[in-house]
Amino acid sequence: MRADGASFFPNPRSRTHDNRRRTEGNCYFRSRRFRFMVCASITVDVDRDLNIAIAGKTSGVSFSRDGDPSPRFESSRRGLEIIVSVLKDLGIRGTFFLEAETALAISERANLREMLRPHEVACHGYSHEDLTGERTGVRLSDAEIEEIVDRSLASVKEITGRRPVGFRAPYLHINDSVLTAIAKKGISYDSSVVRRAEKGELFPYRIHGTLIEAPIASSADREGKKIVSYLWPLHERERRVSDYEYMVSRFSAGLLVLATHSWHVVESYASGKLAEEMVDENIRWMRSILQTAIDAGIEFCTIEEYVEERVGH
Repeated sequence: MRADGASFFPNPRSRTHDNRRRTEGNCYFRSRRFRFMVCASITVDVDRDLNIAIAGKTSGVSFSRDGDPSPRFESSRRGLEIIVSVLKDLGIRGTFFLEAETALAISERANLREMLRPHEVACHGYSHEDLTGERTGVRLSDAEIEEIVDRSLASVKEITGRRPVGFRAPYLHINDSVLTAIAKKGISYDSSVVRRAEKGELFPYRIHGTLIEAPIASSADREGKKIVSYLWPLHERERRVSDYEYMVSRFSAGLLVLATHSWHVVESYASGKLAEEMVDENIRWMRSILQTAIDAGIEFCTIEEYVEERVGH
């Protein structure tokens, strides 16, 4: 990882007021537009239902109890429509990381371009590839990674009419080869790294040349245990909504990136397709977390909005 000396702009809610901060060699920044705001982005990975990686196969499959690993997309479509509705009610613009094959499947049944028009669209691979081979054991060449990124970007642009500037790696599997490939293809920022919010503060930083990292946050819950701002443990009934409300309420400076899957609202690994009362519960929980942030004075924006001014320098 490299740093280029980028400065940041002090936030009055920050506990420090240095005009530059360095952590592990990476320089944080604050966007001029949001210099006086504590910000959050709600991000949604729109990918195949119950996606899992299997040994020897680059593309992801859908977890199945009947032995058929064929990719499924219906829960992702339904969950996406629900999440978009919730964000509309709250007046929030989200960042949607589209896995291209899932986006193509959804667009056959819904007007995805119109549905996501108010929101940012970003890239999440083509078929939920394990780009590092960490789980599959399949090591891709640099050329193969670039081809996947190219194909993904072209498909998302064809479907939505917009070329993404953001990227999130499937399974959050990222390495220097992937970072080099997405930077080479014109991506402005990545959001695949989980990073601790020290004292409630977390800022995007330069991770690879001019490429910005907008990290997913981790911190401690009331009991001192690690919690990550990815909501899947909530949907799997492994965490309480109050854990995330507590995390949000303690965020004090920078950009809090919240993340979830579109399909996780209506289906889970533990329970399969959810009963309607569980779907309604998931919706209430998501709305409550977002409302907690709004009530705390946190300003919602897309990741692109937060980083675009700085990337343009």
